[in-house]
Amino acid sequence: MDALSRLLSLHPVRAALDIRCRFGQPWNLPHAALPAGVAPYHFILEGRAQLQLATGAALPLEAGDLVVLTRGAAHDLFIAPAAEAIGARLGVTAAPVRLHVNDDAVSGAQALSDFLCGQFHFDAPHSNALVQALPEVLLVRGALLPEGDGLRTLATLLRSECGGADGRGELRAGAQAVVAGLAAALFGLALRAWLAQGGPQPGLLALLAHPGLQPAMQAMLEAPQQDWTLPRLAALCHLSRATFVRRFQAVGNTTPGEVLQQLRMARAAQLLSYSKLPTAQIGEAVGYQSEAAFNRVFKKFSGMGPGAYRRTGRQAPPQGISG
Repeated sequence: MDALSRLLSLHPVRAALDIRCRFGQPWNLPHAALPAGVAPYHFILEGRAQLQLATGAALPLEAGDLVVLTRGAAHDLFIAPAAEAIGARLGVTAAPVRLHVNDDAVSGAQALSDFLCGQFHFDAPHSNALVQALPEVLLVRGALLPEGDGLRTLATLLRSECGGADGRGELRAGAQAVVAGLAAALFGLALRAWLAQGGPQPGLLALLAHPGLQPAMQAMLEAPQQDWTLPRLAALCHLSRATFVRRFQAVGNTTPGEVLQQLRMARAAQLLSYSKLPTAQIGEAVGYQSEAAFNRVFKKFSGMGPGAYRRTGRQAPPQGISG
């Protein structure tokens, strides 16, 4: 398994596609702030839009662009300022995907905006580490995606399932289930495209994307329980210890030891949620011979002991995790 796949398996993301909108101009959609761990997204299928946060200049969006508000910030998505818009207003909800068409505004003579709105949910407490590695506004530019890119293909499939090309068709049999499955792939494809477009800021994902440091990250992700000393990690990257530490700090704004502990605790949280292994055995599985030491580090990491975490986070095991 590649490093990005392993990282995403440690930080599962639940996706929902709530609504498809087709508007003629002008229009304005305000979105209230969402709780921590909920990230709204907008996928522009046709036309254009602008995204405005509480501060800063508006961000122009074109067809094919995907934008994710990773901290759930309040924002407006619009063509015209609210005072000039025709009053299209939509609150983000958890309802099944539906079509929202402004019939008065859509006409052949007017430019059309066609877009999807949904949410990514970072349910696991330890997934905050992944969220913090992302910018507040994660933007993938559709124009920079290569032909045949998975995100382009997914946009076509979602558009078809959510009413067809014109957005006015009936949802086909099984569309809700199909849309849910497609939305689940959206975050991984978006993250991969963002990394390819040079997105990472200093942090976990920047380390993952750095060619010279990938061997060390891959090793820690594959076997976090091992005793990964600085000389071992530096040797994997064909660097001296001093150069490895300096480069790791510059790219990740953290140390190899801190990353290793983060990966160990994420794996432990996963096992506590999905498996029936005893706490001591889970501690050993992530590199701790002392159950007391594991309990102490895990509580510092998650804010609660392993037992309490297991009681609050018990879930059905995903494929590949047993115990």
